[in-house]
Amino acid sequence: MTIYIDGLFYKGSGIGRYYESLMKELSKQDIKIYTCVPKRLKKDFEKDFEGYLQSIIPIFVDYEKFSYKNFIRSRKILKKLENKVDLFFYPHINLPLYIPYNTITTIHDLRFFSEWWDRDILKKEIFGFFLRRAVTKSKKIIAISHVTKEDLLRHNPGIDNKIKVIYEFIDDKFITSLKPDKPLIEENYFLFVGNRKKHKNLKNLILAFNQIKDQTNYKLVIAGRKDINDDKDEVEELIDKLNMENYIIQFTDLSDENLINLYSYAKLFVFPSFYEGFGLPPLEAIACGCPAITSNIPVLEEIFGNKIACFDPYSIKDIAEKLLFLLTNEGERDNLLTAGKQKLEFFDKQRITHEYLTTFKEIREK
Repeated sequence: MTIYIDGLFYKGSGIGRYYESLMKELSKQDIKIYTCVPKRLKKDFEKDFEGYLQSIIPIFVDYEKFSYKNFIRSRKILKKLENKVDLFFYPHINLPLYIPYNTITTIHDLRFFSEWWDRDILKKEIFGFFLRRAVTKSKKIIAISHVTKEDLLRHNPGIDNKIKVIYEFIDDKFITSLKPDKPLIEENYFLFVGNRKKHKNLKNLILAFNQIKDQTNYKLVIAGRKDINDDKDEVEELIDKLNMENYIIQFTDLSDENLINLYSYAKLFVFPSFYEGFGLPPLEAIACGCPAITSNIPVLEEIFGNKIACFDPYSIKDIAEKLLFLLTNEGERDNLLTAGKQKLEFFDKQRITHEYLTTFKEIREK
């Protein structure tokens, strides 16, 4: 089988990691993969995919995701590939102007339709436009959770037969890595990984930690990009207002090697989101031997169950109580990690890769 997988979101946080993990697993199968990747990322791509390039044929392009050039210029490349590949797979909704017949699209979430959309109305309309095109033009839609599927059907009724739920899996690097010899941070800490958009609920986590910080000997480590769309960083402002500079350590640009280090030495991972499409970071933390807790929103209950998805993200009191209980109780953290590892087994990459292959073959043979 020969397929095209769009790589314009390569190195782009969640979707970028999804793309990289899936590319590596599919390349181990009897598949040839063409992929378009921004030219500026050529060195990164060749380093990350070293050892996989016997099955992957990269096409380095001079355009980016959500750009006018992508929308228009990709037509020439896709037309040439139509006679070479069996199907076109987009790990995102950013479909170009020309959409080949056998196209499959992954939809990760519909945050732009939710109360947690914190961008301007124009961008919401643009995302809505791309979503409508993806739903209409794709032969199959992959949703990364049942909650995402339900959200999609709420806005696009009648496409149930077009949607296939396939969960994400984590990259091998988080599973096979040995615990680093030396921690990046010597103090005891608990960890948050993610961006600073409002739906990540980092502010409530900081407010909760502020209530218990003097009852523990822990620091909060925040690892993730700052929100480049904000003139002021609200998280920084809150830390200053609460005089918590000595209690919080921040990383805004981490290699995977250093991220694994932070996961491996953290006593607890906390994921307090108001909204998600899936929830990969807690799985990464668990794979590195770190117990994790998350908010009890529906999608995280779907993925992790109510032992891990255990607190109300709207209740600073509830977050604080769960934090204090776990940070001061090593036995309960051990029990939590055991429960997490049992969940981890469900997201087996071989089984999930097989689901993709089965879906691809179904589309090819129609």
